[in-house]
Amino acid sequence: MPPRNKGSNAMQTATYVALAQQSALENSIDVASNNIANISTPAFKGQTVLFQEFLQPGPDGKQISYVRNVGVVRDTKPGNLSQTGNTLDNGIEGDGYFTVGTQDGNRYTRNGRFQLDNGGRLVTSQGYTVLSDQGTPIAIPANSHNITVTPDGGVSTENGPVGKLGLAHFDNQQDLVAAADGLYVTADQPIPDTISKVHQGTVEDSNVQPITALTRLLGMQKAYTGAEQMIDDEDTRLKNAIDKISKVA
Repeated sequence: MPPRNKGSNAMQTATYVALAQQSALENSIDVASNNIANISTPAFKGQTVLFQEFLQPGPDGKQISYVRNVGVVRDTKPGNLSQTGNTLDNGIEGDGYFTVGTQDGNRYTRNGRFQLDNGGRLVTSQGYTVLSDQGTPIAIPANSHNITVTPDGGVSTENGPVGKLGLAHFDNQQDLVAAADGLYVTADQPIPDTISKVHQGTVEDSNVQPITALTRLLGMQKAYTGAEQMIDDEDTRLKNAIDKISKVA
């Protein structure tokens, strides 16, 4: 009788290990799929799931290794700057973020695809106000035809300066939490960024590499299917063992 219990415990252990792996892979597949879906999203940053091993005693007293995901890490590496020819598009070279005003407070973004609202204010494509280094909206005078943005973020027209883009720096970019519309929110106090450079007429691409991301997703899906097959096989073996035991009994 003891060997049968031991065998049953071993089968259950294999199932639990496979289930833990499957659960972790499921989260990874969701994140990887989201990366691929945002390949064309300006300034999107790819994400990966962070795993951690934890040990549990097995039926024979030996430690069994399980895996679980403990969070998502964002790849803060900048994407390429693509020329658009649009004078209101602005890409950042460096680690800075544009400061944006919303009804919920200030938010931060790398997506510099801007436009003008009906009042001549510089806004994001979703209509959020782009703030200056003084925390105020940047308004372009009516009938202006020549909008210029300098590398340090200074905005001017043929009639003179109108403001300076408020670039923010954060010591730990992982503290920035992704919100809707490509914005980030954080409780950290932003530091004025005097190092990053603004390139007018460009927009930052997503930093997700399509081929790498797709290959990784396919590998995860294959591993998920393998774990699923292991669970099915263990379930079949367990049923067969129970059937044999019941016949002997």
